[in-house]
Amino acid sequence: MDTPVDGIKVLDAIGIKTANFTAATTDIITSAAHGLVNGNKVVLTTTDTLPAGLSTGTVYYVIDVTTNTFKLSTQRGGGPVDITDTGTGTHTFTMHDVGDAVLAAGYKHIRMSIDSDGGGDAEMTVKFQGSNQITKPDFSAAQAEDNQWDYVEVVDLQSGTPINGDDGIAFSGADDHRNIEYNVNGMRWVNVIISGWVEGELTVICSLSN
Repeated sequence: MDTPVDGIKVLDAIGIKTANFTAATTDIITSAAHGLVNGNKVVLTTTDTLPAGLSTGTVYYVIDVTTNTFKLSTQRGGGPVDITDTGTGTHTFTMHDVGDAVLAAGYKHIRMSIDSDGGGDAEMTVKFQGSNQITKPDFSAAQAEDNQWDYVEVVDLQSGTPINGDDGIAFSGADDHRNIEYNVNGMRWVNVIISGWVEGELTVICSLSN
């Protein structure tokens, strides 16, 4: 492909926020000052039974956000999940730690800009993932014959220093901005995962070119 692609948002101000919530049969989920934005991904847990229509085994997209409420969809751009009862026990959402995978097939250069919000509250490690599987792998699931991906070496574009894929980049403390390039050619899928999260938020934007 000859046309560069810029501004692909892989992570959008993501920190592994977690909080309790309640759900109504209007499909509205309430969690005071939850801090989520439309497009965030979350997974759910409960001490007893989730509201009917929701599952602990699904990654949901956040939609229709207000300060204290939101709805959930099973796909980006989709409609809300139909919630038919309020469940029992205490329910919790947790932001998903894996970004939105980018189809990079046909591009030689894969660059990502990474910004932590810092301010003394960024502490996490960022790792870069890649796959040549034809269909998009589940980067949040274990590697397997039918779910092929691995951590990939990248290069810090400020210093030219290679960064081992298993190590990733550790963010700590004040605001930080990094530009990296995947140290590979011909990768089909790329993604980013947060590990060792303690606090802070991360935004990652991908650019593709030849």
